[in-house]
Amino acid sequence: MMKNICILILVLSTFPVAGLGQQAADTSAPKGIFNRFIHYMKHTNDVKKQKKFDVSVIGGPYYAPETSGGIAVIAAGLYKTDRSDSLLPVSSASIYGSVSLTGFYGIGINSNTIFPKEKFRLLAKASFSSMPNKYWGIGYEDGSNKDGYTDYTLVTKKISADFSVKIHGRLFGGLSVMLNDGSARKIDTSGGTPLMQPEHVFAFGAGPFISFDSRDFIPNPYKGVYVRAGYKFFPSTFGNDEVFGKLEVQVDWYKRLWKTGILALDFFTESNYGEVPWSLMAEAGGSNRLRGYFEGRYRDKKYLSGQVELRQKIVGRNGAVVWVGAGNVCPAYKNLRLDQTLISYGVGYRWEFKKRVNIRLDFGMGSDQSGFYFGINEVF
Repeated sequence: MMKNICILILVLSTFPVAGLGQQAADTSAPKGIFNRFIHYMKHTNDVKKQKKFDVSVIGGPYYAPETSGGIAVIAAGLYKTDRSDSLLPVSSASIYGSVSLTGFYGIGINSNTIFPKEKFRLLAKASFSSMPNKYWGIGYEDGSNKDGYTDYTLVTKKISADFSVKIHGRLFGGLSVMLNDGSARKIDTSGGTPLMQPEHVFAFGAGPFISFDSRDFIPNPYKGVYVRAGYKFFPSTFGNDEVFGKLEVQVDWYKRLWKTGILALDFFTESNYGEVPWSLMAEAGGSNRLRGYFEGRYRDKKYLSGQVELRQKIVGRNGAVVWVGAGNVCPAYKNLRLDQTLISYGVGYRWEFKKRVNIRLDFGMGSDQSGFYFGINEVF
């Protein structure tokens, strides 16, 4: 209980780390560092129509089950590629960095650019991290042995991009590219637990995808539908040691139930084919799906999950969510067993950092695990 209280206090003590100097030159900002702090926090979600790129920065303590407690800094920005088009959806970009008590450190960039008249879209992500990790093996049975893991450090470099062209209306099609270079280091070989082979995995894949997107605001939808289906090829000609393929299908639906309440549904499936490396297997858990389970504890060629979330605005910039979800990993869908279903449920707090862009704190619970998650934007 004391641990949970300490985590909550740490997160609620989140502080802005930039923007104060800029406000010092602003005659409308109050004098004094504390007053500037309050002024900054109070106005981060103001709509600044005169700005081509509206950016704010925030930093503070966080906690996640995979990395433990640490310090994170997040900069988030909103912009339009054509400011004269009032109907053009807003583009977004964020950059983040974090370090933790366990030795984790990482940096990353996420951006979603919508070009004029929505003719093109570009979703791009890049990250580097070094994370003390755990490996249970492959399959539900290995993951169900809670204490049967191997400690190691995973060093990963990732780059991915989706470039799409409008086909008709809200229908888009395009090309997806992914590069993942991961190495397992400092492997604990003393316990007789499963070992990951090979220790270094390089994967470079590309393939087509198609999507339908009627969401009203991508970082935090109040209504609409998002459907995406894509397949990536990982051939030897791209430098891959193993030849395999990856199919992903995602379906999201959003509905306003009342003025301050949003119902959100998410369905996701990942299917891998061929000789899939251990680090590129479908993984359950983490901060987006099946929150509460250690990400990668359950991994296999196939993964199927669904979740329902109720998002409620409370007062001012404060909000809350509750959710329930379920998922399975299996070597093939014909091997899917209902008694191996992983259940996830939990509650979360939302604070509107920028207009309709939320900082989130979630507490997720699984059958025998639980964890806090801190991040930006909704999980789907």
